[in-house]
Amino acid sequence: MGKRLRKKSNKLTARQEEFLKYIKEFSLENGYPPSMREIARAFGHTSSAGAKTMLERLAEKGVLQKDNRRARGIKLPEGVLFADKARGIPVLGRIRAGLPVEAEENIEGYIPLNDYLSASSGGFFLIVEGESMKDKGILHGDYAFIQPQREISNGQIGAFRLNGEVTLKTFRKTGGKISLIPANGEFEPIKVNEEDNFEVIGRFVMLLRMVEKRYDPRLM
Repeated sequence: MGKRLRKKSNKLTARQEEFLKYIKEFSLENGYPPSMREIARAFGHTSSAGAKTMLERLAEKGVLQKDNRRARGIKLPEGVLFADKARGIPVLGRIRAGLPVEAEENIEGYIPLNDYLSASSGGFFLIVEGESMKDKGILHGDYAFIQPQREISNGQIGAFRLNGEVTLKTFRKTGGKISLIPANGEFEPIKVNEEDNFEVIGRFVMLLRMVEKRYDPRLM
C-alpha cells in the first residue's frame, strides 16, 4: 500500500509567530516593511539566508506576500497587519465616496463586532467621506465594512485603490474596460485606463451607522 499523504498545516510555529510579529510591528511603526537584512539583524542572524527561508515559509502559509525583486518586497494583508480579535474589527481610516483621495491606513480604533462578523476573517471598517454613493444608502460618516479580496464581480460595491488613492464605488467591466460607478448623478464615473495602477482592495459587505451619537472608535 502507498503512504498516506500528510496534510500540510497552516498553523504557525512559535518561531514563525515571532517573525510575523516583528514584521507587523516594524511595518506599523515605520510605514514600510523591514528589509531582509533588518529581519536577520533583529533575530541575531549573521546572514539573511535564514530570514529568507522563514519568509518563504510564511508566504507558503498565506500570511504574507513576498516579491524577491524588491529590497522591501514584503506585503502583509490588511487582515494580518491589523488583526486584533480581542479588541474587535479595526477601523483603518477614511474612504472617499466621491473622488479618490490618498489612502490613510492608520488604525483609528476598533469596533467590537467580532461575534457578529465571526466569518469575516481579515475584514475591516473604513469611514465614508463624501456623498457619491448616497443613492445606494451609503452616507458621509458611515462605517463601511470591507471584506478583503482581489477580485470582484460586476455590479458589486467595493473599495478600490487607483494610482495610490482609495475610493468606494460600484465595479463595472464592459468589453475589458473597467469603470468605477458612483450612485449620485452629480458625480461622473471614473474610467480605469491601462496605464493606471489599479487594485481591488475588497468587497463592501455591511454598513454601520450611528444615528443618536457618533461612534468614536478611539475610545475603545
